[in-house]
Amino acid sequence: MQFPWLKRDDLVSVPHDSGGWVVKDPLTLQYTHLDDIEFSVLNLMDGRTSFANMLERARQLCPERRLSLDDLGHFVRVLAGHQLIRQAGGGDSARLDPQAASASLWRLVSPLFRILRLQCRLLNPSRLLDTSLPLVSIFYKPVVVRAMMVMGLLSIVVVGFRYGELLRALPSMAEFLGPQNMALMLLVFVTVKILHEAGHAFTARYFGAECNECGIMLMVFTPVLYTNVSDAWLLPRRQRMLITAAGILVELSLASIFVLLWSYASPGTTRALLLNTVVLCSVNTILFNGNPLLKFDGYFLLADWVGIVNLSSRASAAVQQTLLHLVAGRSGVSTEPVRIHRFLLAYGLASAAYRVLLTLAILKLVQVMSQEWQVQFLGTFLSAVILTGFIVVPAATFLVRVCERDEEGTRSWTRLAISTAALLGVAVFPLPHSVMAPAFVEPASSPVYATLPGTLDPAGRYGDHVTMGSVLAKLLNIDLEKSEQNLRSRVNEVGLQLNSLQKNPATANSDLIPALRESEAAAEKRLTEFLSEAASLVVRSPADGVFLPPPAVSQQDDPLPKRWHGTAVQLRNSGAWIQRGTLLGYVGDPSDLIISAGVREDDVEFVAKGQQLEFLPQAGSASGVSAVVESVERLEAKNLPAQWAIAGLASGQPTEDGLLPNAVTYFVRIRLNDRDGVPPLLYSVGRVRIHTRPASLLQRFLRYLRQTF
Repeated sequence: MQFPWLKRDDLVSVPHDSGGWVVKDPLTLQYTHLDDIEFSVLNLMDGRTSFANMLERARQLCPERRLSLDDLGHFVRVLAGHQLIRQAGGGDSARLDPQAASASLWRLVSPLFRILRLQCRLLNPSRLLDTSLPLVSIFYKPVVVRAMMVMGLLSIVVVGFRYGELLRALPSMAEFLGPQNMALMLLVFVTVKILHEAGHAFTARYFGAECNECGIMLMVFTPVLYTNVSDAWLLPRRQRMLITAAGILVELSLASIFVLLWSYASPGTTRALLLNTVVLCSVNTILFNGNPLLKFDGYFLLADWVGIVNLSSRASAAVQQTLLHLVAGRSGVSTEPVRIHRFLLAYGLASAAYRVLLTLAILKLVQVMSQEWQVQFLGTFLSAVILTGFIVVPAATFLVRVCERDEEGTRSWTRLAISTAALLGVAVFPLPHSVMAPAFVEPASSPVYATLPGTLDPAGRYGDHVTMGSVLAKLLNIDLEKSEQNLRSRVNEVGLQLNSLQKNPATANSDLIPALRESEAAAEKRLTEFLSEAASLVVRSPADGVFLPPPAVSQQDDPLPKRWHGTAVQLRNSGAWIQRGTLLGYVGDPSDLIISAGVREDDVEFVAKGQQLEFLPQAGSASGVSAVVESVERLEAKNLPAQWAIAGLASGQPTEDGLLPNAVTYFVRIRLNDRDGVPPLLYSVGRVRIHTRPASLLQRFLRYLRQTF
């Protein structure tokens, strides 16, 4: 029976320098790489050759591959799926229907994952590229290329000689992603990415390749610009690699230019913007675009450099084949040369490990953002989609293959049992576990408060050694002085009335005398109580030790005549009004410190007395501080310190007293007595890493499921 499929006559075929052929569909602008055997089978499809004859011819061309009927059928389905062949009539072609063949588990769930990779085509830039290419082609002249190389070397020299200055000028993560900087950096990011993609498009057009599509791609909710330069498949390897590297070279060139400009710029907003752009161009290029484990520019550069087409899929097949051999004892023979097989295996393992880490990072990001935006239902749905696509479906597919019988119809139950036991052992093996939380340092000393309001008259200085009862400050309150005068006047008035009655013989036995005596006693009692309370206007030290400052307060607009700022007990704040309850400082040992950490409800159960911890300051000392958890006080936090929000360590709703947390958070107070190294700066903020009890991978996964679902 004739095989009713024909090769399309309009296909464009070009030999690939890494072996095989590249087939271009001029209608859909799709490109397919076929090896020599597959390309020969494609050319055999003339509508007259039978399926059996095609299989026999394919076996003659490549006897070592031992092609089966199913192998040839799968390949023909792939060709039909890529629309490289067309149906000439009826017959036995129904079993090669690509839609029917694709009814797999992945096909059923794959529509869910389009939300993680949405693509929107904007325009066809061909006319714009052709018009602008004569102007842009100057950048491809050898003299300009050499000039950019020299500029890159100069920027490296500048970074080397001014590394310390550059390191100190680098913005913190909170500053880099802060609301004031975010809008400007978003504009810089979009501009850099436009230039990055323009580098790909113009380089492709310079070498004669087409670029018929550009647009925006939403990858895990992050907008990314793209240009379709797949036509570069038809070019030689060197030109393909230059097209792929063009975007990276553009960003590195921008980074070099801005480094040199930064070295001459005066301190200010412009200099900070230049440095932020350098960070954006260099870090983004090194960690993302240049990363060969991600399917960006670095991946395609590596694939072309080593000459392995479809590197990712072939590496995945090598890893799966090796795992099937180890787990189920499958004796499948790789058709790859030994050297290439080893490289594919190493790359596949590294890529798989990186994908697992990336998946966990995406899951954590979805969880945090859904809690912050109060859309937990959407976060749960997205987490389920990610878990299904990146963990459940691949694991289920692999298990199905493990349970299949091999060509001899046997299974290695011994290997399967050993592999299962080893996997369970790894899953339940306890691994080190730690809890990270924002934290700040405060003294464990006795606090000194202003118990009455008044005008400040400083008497002590921060840093002085004081004894119990030493005067630290005086507060003047005219209203309280008037109240004291009124109370004294009342006592004198009642006393004069009583003396007058007692000295007059006519009234010496008056019934009013007992009442006046009671009134006099009551007035004197009120005066005594008032004087006892008013004595608090003189602020005295509650203990022996060092007078320590409280956290600094920024200057604010206030209707009062004078508003204090910074730390209260300072000469510059003389005459400032102090409210009741104002913290004036602490008295005690400056080395006796407490770290207050804001631990989430999900993690607070792990924290216990006696655990080791490190405090990693946001600024200040270069190294962390090691200590032991001496005591743990769990107190639900209604307000988080505003310093955490400023440092980018916490998020929530701003309040007058600080920050209302989005999630339930507990204050864990850790007293630092048994510590190593230099003590942290007082009131410094950072993160604390508490080494809790070990937890296995299975426990962590189940805990994540409980938290998410």
